[in-house]
Amino acid sequence: MIKDRLLIVFIFIFVNSFLFSSLQSKINNNIVVKVGESLVTSIDVQNEVLTNLIINKQEITQDNINNSKNFSIKNLIVKSIKRAEINKYEIKDYNNKDLKNYLKRVEKNFNTNSEGLKNIFKQNGISYETFVKNHETELLWNTLIFKIYNKQININIVEVDREIEKITKNQNEDELKKIKEKILNKRKEEKLNLFSRSHLSNLENTIAINFQ
Repeated sequence: MIKDRLLIVFIFIFVNSFLFSSLQSKINNNIVVKVGESLVTSIDVQNEVLTNLIINKQEITQDNINNSKNFSIKNLIVKSIKRAEINKYEIKDYNNKDLKNYLKRVEKNFNTNSEGLKNIFKQNGISYETFVKNHETELLWNTLIFKIYNKQININIVEVDREIEKITKNQNEDELKKIKEKILNKRKEEKLNLFSRSHLSNLENTIAINFQ
């Protein structure tokens, strides 16, 4: 499993800190890990760490950086695996509205607009474009999972109807339809999430991950 393989690199990172030895220090763009044909570099890790801290409104301190490194490296490995699979299936499309809504939520969280969010990234020396690209990867991955597994999604309509009976009181026909549609969409999303985790887990066990 990926957790076992990551353990070695995590220990190496903590013992032999090649990244963020000083908040102001300059670092070389060294290869950290090879994921199949993809490379994760120290600059990638730096950008991922700082992005996670900024988005979660955490102070950029050495302790927070150190605590975020392992999580960030694992994220980058997963993203590399997903991108390879997306390219394999030549997935090009996603719902652009989902991307816009996500960015608007982030902007709202910072009480700013698109330009303001870009400035926050710029002021902290991190890539806004990479941030957007990473979320695009997640949306393309969702498209891939839907394409592969959509026909395998089976929803028990009888169970859904029983659930509606338990929670509805005095709703008209239109309201009942909306409730049913909401429940069906939730069940489908849950099924797709299961397929997503299973598909990713299988890839993690087959793609070569080599730490440098």
